[in-house]
Amino acid sequence: MVKRLVNLASRLFFLPVLAVSAVLLTGCDSESPELVPSDPVIPQPSSEVKRAVFVYLLSDNSLGKGGYDRDNLSDMIEAAKAGRLGGNRLLVYHDDFDAESPALKEVTPLGLRILKSYDNSVSSVSSERMEQAIADFKSYAPAERYGLVVWSHATGWLQTGVAEPQGGATPMWVGEDKGKYMNVTTLARVLDGKGFDYVYFDCCHMASVEALYELRGVARKFVGSCAELPAAGMPYYDTLPSLMAYDADLEGAAEATFAMYDAMEGVNRTSTMSVIDASGLDRLAEATKAIYSLRPQLPTGYTGQPYERPKYGGVPCYMFDFDHYVTALYSSSPASSEMRKAYAEWLLALDGCVTYQASTPWIFNTIRIDYHCGLSTYILRDESDADINGYRQLAWYTDVASALFDVADEQ
Repeated sequence: MVKRLVNLASRLFFLPVLAVSAVLLTGCDSESPELVPSDPVIPQPSSEVKRAVFVYLLSDNSLGKGGYDRDNLSDMIEAAKAGRLGGNRLLVYHDDFDAESPALKEVTPLGLRILKSYDNSVSSVSSERMEQAIADFKSYAPAERYGLVVWSHATGWLQTGVAEPQGGATPMWVGEDKGKYMNVTTLARVLDGKGFDYVYFDCCHMASVEALYELRGVARKFVGSCAELPAAGMPYYDTLPSLMAYDADLEGAAEATFAMYDAMEGVNRTSTMSVIDASGLDRLAEATKAIYSLRPQLPTGYTGQPYERPKYGGVPCYMFDFDHYVTALYSSSPASSEMRKAYAEWLLALDGCVTYQASTPWIFNTIRIDYHCGLSTYILRDESDADINGYRQLAWYTDVASALFDVADEQ
């Protein structure tokens, strides 16, 4: 384990990938994981197992160029060799930087077995391709329970992804394929009814209350980070026993990821991890709306606890600690029994929603983490802030944040 930590530390690379470091990526010595020879006929589904886990691995981007997908796949194979899949099945949709086309692969003790190849007629971040890949995964690996790992770049609720016919472009994305992205609203629609009981986001900024509120109906639990993740991602050899178990231990998987990075030194000691119980998100939304409806004002000069590093061009931070923000609203408001009751309910709702959270003292030695509740949020200082990056289109804004600016009808 110590050797694995040293190797990971030696190849850590930060997200987003900086152009000045692109030269370093070309020197990556990662080798492609061994492929098991394909059968002469299409492989047939096997008998049902207790759990099957699907990794939607989009690495036709800077992460694939750096070989981080190959490192993670090799880690998965080592776990399979050691029997850490527990007799269950692990399949990967892999859109590789170096491959001609994406493929559905199974992780086995002998290597990666190609089950199906796909053409490049549609993007891997389109609903059409993800729908097909999930259907193929469930056909080849029938199971009593299913888990999903989303592997790629992500920015929580920000940016605009591929426009879909059902509703058009929205300002959130997860996953990158050749510079194209999937909207979180699209992801929610694709995953709805697919039977995944958890989603582990092995990508940045997905412990956003806005993003997870969009996804609250697609799984029982989510694992994600408020801040950037190191490009090396989670340690699959350590986390797969928890993720592959019939009763998946999401807190154990998050703790294994956090512990690996927390044991490092210097700039490599960087991590925030959270586990969110989706069943608590509606209560948290209601409790937040109750506070916002009282029209609290932020203290003068309030800056918040940021989770994003400064960007070129002076782009502002869009993600702050949720608890730090709401507590600031409460503390600066005139004392009233109504506000005290609303805040007490909010704290209970937050505690029931976040089942695990941990953070290192710093993110990349740049952002000091003094407060970390396990969820981030965007700070609205006035109503016009909702126009930034389409925030007004979010369900969280419609159901919750708009209450900050609602004016009761005057008689």
